[in-house]
Amino acid sequence: MTLGERIIQLRNRKGWSSGRLAEEAGVSRGYLWQLETGGKDRPSLNVLERLAKVLGVNVGEFTDEGTGPKPAAKPLPPGLAQFVREKSSKYGITKSDVEVLGAIHFRGKQPVAPEDWELLYLFLRKWAG
Repeated sequence: MTLGERIIQLRNRKGWSSGRLAEEAGVSRGYLWQLETGGKDRPSLNVLERLAKVLGVNVGEFTDEGTGPKPAAKPLPPGLAQFVREKSSKYGITKSDVEVLGAIHFRGKQPVAPEDWELLYLFLRKWAG
């Protein structure tokens, strides 16, 4: 799959027009059209990062490596899984948020109780803006 085909696929998955994607990513419609049609196949990393961010994927999704089989996901700690189940709709927790939380270790430990995960999430959300 080409870069342009992948961008179109991800854009369509969100139900967005090319104009909306261009606006959300801060690129011109003409430049996005070039990317999608193959007229421009080597965008800067900055452009790929902006597209990935608004499409909700990582930059690797634009390469063949990013669309291949993924390693098995490590199960979430029980307290984090419970926090996500109970509070994801209230806070709008994203998959990326869960990945970040699951990777946090402080002095080799992670929170245990769902309430502790919630406090950590709220702190990080406030801190990150």
